[in-house]
This record gives sequence, structure tokens and C-alpha cells, in this order.
Amino acid sequence: MRTKDEENEQRQRQQILNTAWQLFYQKGYQNTTMEDILRGARCSKGRFYYYFHAKAELLDSLYEIFDQKYIELYGLICREAHARDQLLEINRYMFQFLSNEIGAELLTSLYISQLSGTTGISFWGEERAVRRILSSIVSQGQKLGQLTTKLDCSQIVTDIIEEERSLLISWCLAKGEYDLTEASMPKLERFYRSYRED
Repeated sequence: MRTKDEENEQRQRQQILNTAWQLFYQKGYQNTTMEDILRGARCSKGRFYYYFHAKAELLDSLYEIFDQKYIELYGLICREAHARDQLLEINRYMFQFLSNEIGAELLTSLYISQLSGTTGISFWGEERAVRRILSSIVSQGQKLGQLTTKLDCSQIVTDIIEEERSLLISWCLAKGEYDLTEASMPKLERFYRSYRED
């Protein structure tokens, strides 16, 4: 059981994160200053550095948000639906979330941190919730004869992640100028058809 001090610390950390993400979405990651975050969170500089080493470390917390969102979305989909439909539903929800709550500029900053190696967390790593969830859906789809067994589950999941990543990077390169969900879903439907059981 957590003490009152631990609960207060968790609440303060979450307040900083919520403020930072709101500012990142409104102003962009690059245009948000430490002073903006401190003022919005009503937090001292010392208190901020108690929880985080730098503004860039806040990007790492985005992984926590993604994992929470994937777990939440997985709980919303119909598990009796065809595996392809489950995968498409998760994609649709996640693309809407990224468009409406994260934005292309912040996602671009996250990709830059991945490419530069400034974060120790892998966006698509083995420990990520997205990989576990996709593996569960694909494995079940293969057992039910809905998805091909000519490739193993981990290869299909890797292919799915690479396809999603290409769609997200294209959207980031276009600076979010088009509707991510509307443009990406037909492409994913065609992509998933290639994994039908023959």
C-alpha cells in the first residue's frame, strides 16, 4: 500500500506529464520551454528535476502513454471478430489517438529521439504492449485458420509494425497535413489481405 507521500509524488509527476503533453500538442515539442511546463504544472525547477533529468526525458514517458493506450484499445475490441478486423480496429483507434492527441510534430520528435539514440527505450521493442497484443491477435488468427501459417507469428507481427511505422513516418514527413486514419486504413486493409490463410 502506498503512503500519502508516495501518492502525492505520483500525482505531482503525473501533473508535470499532463501539462507537458498538453503544451507539446498545443505549441509543439520544440516550441515548449521548461518555463512553460513549470508554470503550467505549478512546479519548481527543483521538483521537476526530482522526477526528470531534462525536457527530453518527457519524450520517454510517451511510451508509457502508448502502452496504456494499446492495452485500453485491446480491451475495447471484439475478441470474437476475425483477426484481420481486430488488427484494423486497433489501427483505427490508434491512428485517431495519434492524430487527435499526439500530433505529427510530437511524433516526429519521438522518431528523432529514436534515430539519434537519445532514449534508452525502443518504440517498437519486444517489451512494448503493442508487440504483445499484435502477437496475441496474430497467433489466435493463425490457430483459427484466419491468417497464414506460412510465416511464423513473430514475422507477421514484425511486418505489421514495419507497415504501421512507414505510414506514420509518411504522415510525419507531410507534417500531418492529411487525415492519418482516412489515408492509412485502405492501405492497411490491402496489406492485411496478403496474410489470409490460403
